[in-house]
Amino acid sequence: MTNRWNWLKERLNKINSNPARFAKDIGWQASRVYELFSGKTKAIPLDKIAKASALLGVSLDSMINFNSGITNQVRPVPADELNNPGLYCGETIPEIDIYDEEEDDVQPNVLKEPVYNYNGNNLANKNIRCNWKIPVEFLNELKVQNSNVYIIEAVGDSMEPTICSGDKLIIDTSAKGKKPSPAGIFAIWDGIGISVKRIELIPNTEPQQLKISSDNSKLSPYVRKASDCCIIGRIAGVIKRL
Repeated sequence: MTNRWNWLKERLNKINSNPARFAKDIGWQASRVYELFSGKTKAIPLDKIAKASALLGVSLDSMINFNSGITNQVRPVPADELNNPGLYCGETIPEIDIYDEEEDDVQPNVLKEPVYNYNGNNLANKNIRCNWKIPVEFLNELKVQNSNVYIIEAVGDSMEPTICSGDKLIIDTSAKGKKPSPAGIFAIWDGIGISVKRIELIPNTEPQQLKISSDNSKLSPYVRKASDCCIIGRIAGVIKRL
């Protein structure tokens, strides 16, 4: 059976590229691109899809659907769209649900590097709600990289008035598993559940302890051992309703 990724070889030829150059351009390993042709690798990672579709000149929606196995057709971008730079000035950022954790007695696998069985719904065992188009300039202002960024929804009133329930939060996962330094607002698993809180290291504590606070004055701060917690990511920005 002809591998469904064989069209990629022809497309790379048309744009005067090759698997090694394509891999470098999207920030992936060349060996994984060759594995697409052999069938060992089934899909391109989600965080590479937007760059891949732009480089190949194919529509993002059809690339996502092809990548997920929903269809075997990839639609080229119409010339008038391809020549309009305003349509391709952003990065595609997935909004995911980090709260759907069944495990409550061990550190969760939130945003763990997955084997991309990408079916349009799964990323690191989390549900993808939708994809956002975020201007590159805005991500640069936030000092975050596309490959580290996801969007999550705020739940509850513990961080009001700074963050309200339903706000969309831009989370930088380059901080995952690291100490919360400098202090700030993080998504954290605190040994009980996942929440968004203001976190700071308590100096001169052994073992190292964290102060976990809410901006809602009705809620009291609490302390956890750093070793009992897992930083999921730092909140880099908030998209709010008016």
